[in-house]
Amino acid sequence: MSMFSQESGSLRKIGLIKPRSSLPQQVRLTHARGPIDVQLKHNARAKRLILRLDGRTGEPVATCPPGISVKKVSQFLQAHVDWLVDKQQGRPPNVAFEHGAVVPIRDQPHTLEHLDQARGTVRVLEDEGEKILLVSGNESHMARRVTDWLKKEARADLSAAVALHSDKIGVKPSSLRIKDTTSRWGSCSSARVLSFSWRIIMAPPSVLNYLAAHEVAHLREMNHSDRFWAHVQALCPDYEEGKKWLRQNGRRLHTYGVEPE
Repeated sequence: MSMFSQESGSLRKIGLIKPRSSLPQQVRLTHARGPIDVQLKHNARAKRLILRLDGRTGEPVATCPPGISVKKVSQFLQAHVDWLVDKQQGRPPNVAFEHGAVVPIRDQPHTLEHLDQARGTVRVLEDEGEKILLVSGNESHMARRVTDWLKKEARADLSAAVALHSDKIGVKPSSLRIKDTTSRWGSCSSARVLSFSWRIIMAPPSVLNYLAAHEVAHLREMNHSDRFWAHVQALCPDYEEGKKWLRQNGRRLHTYGVEPE
């Protein structure tokens, strides 16, 4: 054993160097419909093996805790292959931001239409009751322009809702950030920064209003105690409907703006 290896081993024993995961990047499962590749992600804080579909791509991902063997991972995943196939088949297909796609904006379907003009702009038109999101400029930039426009609309609606709720309970966030997260629709940091997923602009306005009320309430209570929910109810009396909508429909919003498989 070389000096470097010995030193690395000693440091590893006292916790200064974390052992590398021996897991491969993916494992292949067998099923009557064909092979299924599952991506493996090592997580030092994970307590158990978790199988899920990626919120954006729909690809299967397994989160693995430290010390678990490849054999155990493979056995677990193979035992759940039928569940995985059912989940994949029940997931709505990805919808890319491209010409002809239909995308919900404030819960209203909008057809994306490319206009071949030099100036890259995005605007909403209404033609015989049909809402059209007209996107001009280079078509190869269409997806980015649509995404940027949706982020801008989300920031405007969320800023207005946050300001309204903040005034009601006498609080004020330090800033408002727009992100693209899959695990949370919103968050409130100890520094009073409110963060939101821009995809909430695709939900009904009442759901966006609930989400804003939820995070503003955290400026009063950084927990989910009865006092916290009392603040939420005071700000948004129908908040239960917003929670239910996100629970039932939230995953669908993550399929938009993703290239089809």
